[in-house]
Amino acid sequence: MLKTNTVFYFDSSDFINISHHFIDQANFSLAKKAIKMGLEQHPNNIDLMLLKSELLIFNSKYEDAYKILNFVEEIDPENREVYLQKATIYSKNNLSEEAIEILKSALSFIDDKLEIWNMIAMEFLLLEDFESAIPFFKKCLDYDNEDYQSLYNLIFCYENIGMIDESIGELSSVLEKRPYSKIAWHQLGKIYNKQGKSKESISAFDFAIISDDQFVSAYIEKAKVLEKVKRYNEALENYRLSIELSEPNSFIYFRIARCYIKINNKKLFLEFIKKSVREEPGNEKAWVFLIKYYLKNNNYRQAKYLASKAIINNHNSIKILSLNAIIFKEIGDTKQSIKFYNQILDFKENLSWKIWKRLLKCLIDNKEWTELLRTSLKAKKHYPNKAFLDFIISGCLLKNGKLNEAIYFYQSGKKTSQVPDKLIKYFPEFDENKTLLV
Repeated sequence: MLKTNTVFYFDSSDFINISHHFIDQANFSLAKKAIKMGLEQHPNNIDLMLLKSELLIFNSKYEDAYKILNFVEEIDPENREVYLQKATIYSKNNLSEEAIEILKSALSFIDDKLEIWNMIAMEFLLLEDFESAIPFFKKCLDYDNEDYQSLYNLIFCYENIGMIDESIGELSSVLEKRPYSKIAWHQLGKIYNKQGKSKESISAFDFAIISDDQFVSAYIEKAKVLEKVKRYNEALENYRLSIELSEPNSFIYFRIARCYIKINNKKLFLEFIKKSVREEPGNEKAWVFLIKYYLKNNNYRQAKYLASKAIINNHNSIKILSLNAIIFKEIGDTKQSIKFYNQILDFKENLSWKIWKRLLKCLIDNKEWTELLRTSLKAKKHYPNKAFLDFIISGCLLKNGKLNEAIYFYQSGKKTSQVPDKLIKYFPEFDENKTLLV
């Protein structure tokens, strides 16, 4: 019909099937044409109108879709799909409360309530109204005790409002009905771990593995708990099993490397930590761990080489930029160190005091007084009560001949602290026996 512009008659169900086919294939252009043809032959067909409104919603044409839905509602006031689509429109416009109201009204006449309960619960999640979401997720779970997504969401709600005992009770209830529910055992293990109940957590993960010995996540979570309680060899065995059952990944290699360093097996530590960064060059944690290993062993050459590689795929990483800065400071290239600290400041000014202080010390060593003053004033916005900053600002002002301002900052610092000896070396005016700053 499209190729020849010829019109053939089809039953409405044929157009509906054709439209569904194209929608399932994500070919929305042909779906739209099929619906248009269908409505030309069957202008009052509700199902075709609802398919049209569905496509309009998909294309964010909410007003046009709402007009169609209002028209269908007049013809068929208890049409389930009308309420679902209207709720979707409200939800997409961040009107969760309106979506909930229309879904609740649909519950009065719709027999199959499962989808409605789930949609209401999800809207409450969007509102972060966890208490209101709980009864609806429970309804979903009561209807189908294998609805694991609702179980996950229910546990998530309980945890967010601190109802840990209720989480355990809900999972225990699921396990009474289905003792081999690997998901319930897995969730129970995670909760026990958060509570610091390592023994119970390991036991729960063991039951998850008994329920399904191919359950990779259970091996990983069990290994993490074993690692936490310093049973490193057992942790390693579980990590190895998880690798055998799934594709190798950077996270597992990293965890294995951490275990090996704990048992002082440096050779295997290096083997697996390097595997981790090769598998995923953007794994910031693995790079940091590896670079710090060489720094701890005073191997600055190798640390510098690795830090330069790490920054390629982690150029916004404050931790890796900071490690580069530390390495260059250690090898005596303070200018390069300052460059890396300034890169960090370009990304984020609200930094830890430790990073600010390292940068300031580099600027002091280089005697860059103008830049030191500018940076100290920046830092003071975030750390207004640090006496160290008052002394530095005072010293820089002295270098510029601004005695009155220097006295003000010096006296401010002296209220809470003594002048550090290192600063007296650069600012001899701070010497108690010689100072004019009183």
